[in-house]
Amino acid sequence: MLHLTPLPPDQFDLLIGRTKTNRKVMKQRGQLQPLIVASPQQRADGLWREQIFIAADAVILTAIDMLVEAGAPRAAIDQVMSEIQLEIVSRLNALDNGAHIFLAFAHDGARWVVVSAATGVETMKEVAAHFATGAGTEPPKIFFYCVPLHEAVATVRARAAEHDIELPERIWPTPEELDAGADLLAAAIAPRTSPVIQQWQALREREASPVVCVQ
Repeated sequence: MLHLTPLPPDQFDLLIGRTKTNRKVMKQRGQLQPLIVASPQQRADGLWREQIFIAADAVILTAIDMLVEAGAPRAAIDQVMSEIQLEIVSRLNALDNGAHIFLAFAHDGARWVVVSAATGVETMKEVAAHFATGAGTEPPKIFFYCVPLHEAVATVRARAAEHDIELPERIWPTPEELDAGADLLAAAIAPRTSPVIQQWQALREREASPVVCVQ
């Protein structure tokens, strides 16, 4: 089973712990934003209604549920949905390799940040650096929420086992698979598109590009 193989909606509902009606309400409210969406051409042809859900979507939604359970306001999470998706997607390969990764969402009422790291303490340090103020300036009150992404993956897999749902061995392509062809993901999801995956690919390419110093 391939990483991006679509899951039947009824199976996806079991993986995220929702009913069909709950899922539709979440979709209408923008609380469920699938990674793979219809392209402009599909929408023009009237084919946009067909929803595509993959295992990574279930992991993302489960992690968001965990943030809400930790006390993060639903409205605040909705504002940073794409950032949360992008951060989790960037960590899926490490999670597939068994790494422990913690996802943190923090805000001070005006600014926000989404980070991930190997430990909760490291996420706290990154959040503190993001909101750091100048010497002698009183630091802002920060609302901090942190959850283990590896437990979100484990939860999805446990639900799949409980309901006899087949999931891919790895939720995301390996770096080697991605390097085999720059258009691998685009070909896999065509004719649909994925803004989040495109953002992640762009970030990955920038990180891999050598830094050129001009003197």
